[in-house]
Amino acid sequence: MKSFRYPPGRIHLLRLDTDSDLSDSITAYAEQHGITVGWVNFLGAVRHASLRYYDQEAKRYEDFVVDEPLEVVAGVGNISLLEGRPFIHIHAALTDEAGHGRGGHVNSGTVVFAMEVMIQELDGVPPSRELDDCTGLTLW
Repeated sequence: MKSFRYPPGRIHLLRLDTDSDLSDSITAYAEQHGITVGWVNFLGAVRHASLRYYDQEAKRYEDFVVDEPLEVVAGVGNISLLEGRPFIHIHAALTDEAGHGRGGHVNSGTVVFAMEVMIQELDGVPPSRELDDCTGLTLW
């Protein structure tokens, strides 16, 4: 087990623009404001979701698209460094008009209808992601 301790820093509240890209917008904000370690929470709705699922056996991501309006009932993620740059890692739980759930790792290409985001910035040296041989993922 690895562990990190950080005192809380600034809290950023964002309202993303309609038709913006969810992941790219949060990444751009983190880069513009020098946020290199933090926690992300978000809720709202998307017009279209581009998601991925990690196949643990094959050790690779499988991408899929949900091309319909969806509610974001819970969105969570973190900010750390990957190759020296802020890296946004976010997941979302989504529901359709009948309340059926979908979710996964959020890719670029997830189009915002309405989105409110909170970034809890943390103070200190950010964790850097490195390849984990056991999982095949880049982890802290």
